Amino acid sequence: MIIYILRHGTTEWNNIHRIQGNSDIMLDDLGRKMAVQTGEYIRNSGIHFDKVFSSPLKRAFETAELVGGGDITVDQRLRELDFGRQEGQLVEDMLGDESVPFRFFRPAPEKYDAAMKAEERGESLTALCERAAEFLADKIEQADYGTVLIAGHGALNKALLMHIRGAKDIAGFWGDGLSRNCGMDIVSYERGTGRYSILSSDNVFYDTSLLAQTTNLLHE
Repeated sequence: MIIYILRHGTTEWNNIHRIQGNSDIMLDDLGRKMAVQTGEYIRNSGIHFDKVFSSPLKRAFETAELVGGGDITVDQRLRELDFGRQEGQLVEDMLGDESVPFRFFRPAPEKYDAAMKAEERGESLTALCERAAEFLADKIEQADYGTVLIAGHGALNKALLMHIRGAKDIAGFWGDGLSRNCGMDIVSYERGTGRYSILSSDNVFYDTSLLAQTTNLLHE
């Protein structure tokens, strides 16, 4: 089985550095261009998805429609990380605010995880990884598809990859970094052996001139 793990296109909140999480923000025009061009590349390459899964959030679902088309199965386990009281806040404001865990989000995910476990609202990275692993065990590892598309989110997709890599240490949560909008990780899965292999990471299948219009704030 070949699995394409896709991050959604850009939104207005991406571009102003406002944390979305479970907030249901739609794609902006740039995000739709990314998704449309990615879908055209997929079809022109002769790739056909036997199954398309998506987060229930609009930005991921519309990306799945534009890239994968056909019937889309929504799974609540593919929604983005719940940031709790940090949702809707600006990244720049939170990075210098010691009252919120977000300052640890990229540089020290293990500290972010511990801090979120103490929060009254929101979700830890451990909890995110648990539901991502549950999705893969339930919907991928028990299936016999040829090619699958999973349309998700920046942190959610990294949680999927934690399971795929067989990683347990939250300190390594980000792996090789946050994927770009409409970036794809391509993975193979052998049902007989239960073995995953990462074939390539953060592939961009749209005009790279569009990247100049995006932010790299959390890529560092």
